[in-house]
Amino acid sequence: MDRSSPRILFFAGTDTDVGKSFVASLAVKELYYSGRRVGVYKPVASGCVHDGDKLVSSDAVQLWEAAGRSVPLDDVCPQRFLAPLAPHLAALQAGSSVDESLLLKGLGAVSMDKDIVVVEGAGGLMSPLSDNMLNSTLARKMDAHVIIVAANRLGAIHQVLATVTAASALKLPVVGIILNQVSAIPDDSATENAKVISRFTEVPILGQITYGATSSGIEWNSLPPPREVSTQITTAWL
Repeated sequence: MDRSSPRILFFAGTDTDVGKSFVASLAVKELYYSGRRVGVYKPVASGCVHDGDKLVSSDAVQLWEAAGRSVPLDDVCPQRFLAPLAPHLAALQAGSSVDESLLLKGLGAVSMDKDIVVVEGAGGLMSPLSDNMLNSTLARKMDAHVIIVAANRLGAIHQVLATVTAASALKLPVVGIILNQVSAIPDDSATENAKVISRFTEVPILGQITYGATSSGIEWNSLPPPREVSTQITTAWL
């Protein structure tokens, strides 16, 4: 990526249903209202719904509205499928396939004249987007900086550390971790997860977002640089 290109922030989950869209949209809204020229991109979505004769991704709509609807919604999410399955399987069920070249090429339509582009993957970092590409593959091809989003509940420690380990093995630059409360009733583990995760990785916890929050509390305009691969994980648990 050359210096004139926008910074790409790739929001990757540790699993499905961790509130990745909610967190990414909060980031977009806060960047937008701070005066940054922010683009949004959902490369492919499954589990879409019919709106007249079109399929619509609720995740893409959420990002699009947070960014001020600055580009056509079809550019934000150019590939959409009905079945609530992994995208390549949803495409197969529809008698189609995910266009792998468009996954990357579609980024150009939302990046023009932008300072920063928020990309939301589908599922976890190692989840497939197509027959041959994972979220991690696309993040690397985009030269993106990864933000890991996890549900702040029992199991978060394992999921976060496993995702950080995978990112490290793949030499993906990770900016930080966000723990998101996905239920109105906090999990008993929520108060300790950040502390324990920080004991085993040097990747910083950027924030802990409460259920239904209207603000992330994260300074998106002054994010730390991504961690070098060698310092993403400590040796204590290898």
